[in-house]
Amino acid sequence: MDALSESIRAFHERADGVSGEGQPLVGFFGCDIPTAVISACGGQPVEVKAPPLSDAAEGPRVAQVAQLVEPFVNDFATRFLHRFAAGAFDRYALIIFARDDSAALLAYQYALEMRRQGIVRRDGPGLHLWNLAHTDSAAADRFNRAELDTLLKRLGALGLAFDAQRFDAALHQERRQRAALRAIATRADHFVLRMAGYWMAPKAHLDLITSLTAPEGEGPRIGLAGTACDIPVLHEIARAFGAVTADLQPYGDTGDASDAPTDAATLIRQIARNPLHIRSNPADRYGAALLSALETCDLVITSVDQNDNSFGWEIPRLKEQLTAKGVRFLNLGFRPFRPDETWRTETTRKIEEALA
Repeated sequence: MDALSESIRAFHERADGVSGEGQPLVGFFGCDIPTAVISACGGQPVEVKAPPLSDAAEGPRVAQVAQLVEPFVNDFATRFLHRFAAGAFDRYALIIFARDDSAALLAYQYALEMRRQGIVRRDGPGLHLWNLAHTDSAAADRFNRAELDTLLKRLGALGLAFDAQRFDAALHQERRQRAALRAIATRADHFVLRMAGYWMAPKAHLDLITSLTAPEGEGPRIGLAGTACDIPVLHEIARAFGAVTADLQPYGDTGDASDAPTDAATLIRQIARNPLHIRSNPADRYGAALLSALETCDLVITSVDQNDNSFGWEIPRLKEQLTAKGVRFLNLGFRPFRPDETWRTETTRKIEEALA
């Protein structure tokens, strides 16, 4: 299988297709998990929030989970919990959940309850809540360093000890990946290539994306913002009209390839101070960063999932600010977890009208 085909396979199979290559698997659910720290401890970080593409139709459904999980629970959390109960993560050493990701927090709480009730194995992977304060005060920095120490102890108890050389190598790898992905941002398959890196061997992914070229972006500049979307549905639709030049949805491209932390504490500080995190405190930092990243677009499209409790509050102000700058704005409202052809057709029509 050639490298490009391998990236497509990785994107479709996701965590189910990760071999581990002899390293202990450490799952992570949510944004801003310090994956370089996991690598520095000798583990292989694996994204577990996004289920395999076949999962919605063919994935496991455990009756006890269906009875326990309430209908308002985020689709990402629900699919994870069915997979968790079905044993999809039994080979993992640990799963880390981001406290400020609403789906991750629900998944963590339900997973603990399922273990308490005996629905899942008690000797399965460890469950760890990563709680980062997204601000730049000295008090928050002390709190976040304590969270880092707790994570390192948890990994250490599993025999995964931090190594500075491995950390430097992981940071270097991640910076090169971000830079290479930015260089091919106008490719039609960019979203798939970017996400495939979650589930491919790091060197194989880097070798692939550095070998590719990208066409010049043509047509209107389109920006995307909203809640997490793990499929390129909006990218595919937008491609008929122009180029996606800003993707600020979770799973989008918000990293800075110029970041160069020298130690784990500095990395955590940079993650915490990222103003494009929706939980930034004060909230105005997020709003200002959002506007700055989108104001050069010709059209900005927003959409949220049906469980959104964060981004929707930003939409009225963002619309007002962008419209005042002459940027066209389209709010699609709720986006299904797996949009059907009717939704795609209607969305295409709305974009066409917005650009008319």
